[in-house]
Amino acid sequence: IGYSGAGKSTLVRTINLLQRPTNGTVTVSGVELTSLKEAQLRDARKKIGMIFQNFNLFASRTAAGNIAYPLEIAGMPKRAIAAKVEEMLNVVGLEGRGDARVSTLSGGQKQRVAIARALVTKPALVLADEPTANLDSKTGDQILSLMKDMSREFNTTFIFSTHDAKIVNMTDHRIKILDGNVVEDTKVNW
Repeated sequence: IGYSGAGKSTLVRTINLLQRPTNGTVTVSGVELTSLKEAQLRDARKKIGMIFQNFNLFASRTAAGNIAYPLEIAGMPKRAIAAKVEEMLNVVGLEGRGDARVSTLSGGQKQRVAIARALVTKPALVLADEPTANLDSKTGDQILSLMKDMSREFNTTFIFSTHDAKIVNMTDHRIKILDGNVVEDTKVNW
């Protein structure tokens, strides 16, 4: 958590090496990402989901097509993809909306598609960069509750980047407060 410009997004982008650190190393699930060759890094990233604050959905694809994308990249058979996508649409509360074009979805629905896409490969880690920034308070609360439930259901660790104190109140592990650097690292148990 931190104010705008505190380095939250930079930290999230560094964890999956979308932005490389100028020094030091990045280790995720025991794998030192900074030492990997490009092909190895691509494989390691398959175990890391990413939810962007502006959704980063493909406008040319449907909701289902966006969720299917990581599975297509992984080379999964079409039938298996269809079943997985349908499962994820149900999990995020978008059953029957798979054929919807992205432009017809509300902000909350777009974020649900982004969450489903991030979780469809069952990653060990999901990075959520300001996941409620573009949502109204009620929808933001629903999205946070959904992610908390999915963390338990899929045994996935979420790392949230936020300025929203509500997220802090929904977590039960560690909070890092940023102001250009980590100024506080706190373990919490709510």
